[in-house]
Amino acid sequence: MMNKTVFVVAISLLAAAARAGAAAPPAESYATELSRVYEATQFIRAVKEGCDSAHKENAAANAAAYNSWAKRHRAFLNELDRRVMMLIHGASTDEKDYAKNVGRYMGDVVQYREILKQDFLGGPADNVQRQCNEFPQYLKSAEADLPKRFAAELKSIRKRKL
Repeated sequence: MMNKTVFVVAISLLAAAARAGAAAPPAESYATELSRVYEATQFIRAVKEGCDSAHKENAAANAAAYNSWAKRHRAFLNELDRRVMMLIHGASTDEKDYAKNVGRYMGDVVQYREILKQDFLGGPADNVQRQCNEFPQYLKSAEADLPKRFAAELKSIRKRKL
């Protein structure tokens, strides 16, 4: 299910990192790894939103499963959000620029999530239906345990203090 490549989110983060200048560890590595992990969270949300719109009969079960998944991973999700905000802050010249950059970046994230959703929904209808039916089980699977799945990236990412 999670076979998307990182492009729009990575580009946004890399651009922000490049503007931020020197950082330790290298900005490209940090931004690339952070965007890869962050993109996985956005893909999960895009699938949920896609299933909600295409297969409304699954919406309640998927919402419960997604909320449970998000609750289990709350600290992880909050950490990612803080790291993204820090990256944007580092790329900003002042607080006004930071506010503008946050707005622009969050708009990019919403736009990217919509692309992921449409890509997901653009697959064969029987495959989309199957994945929507299996979504609650997927969220309980090892593949949806993003802190474990991306352990190597997180180890590298966490070298940079919050």
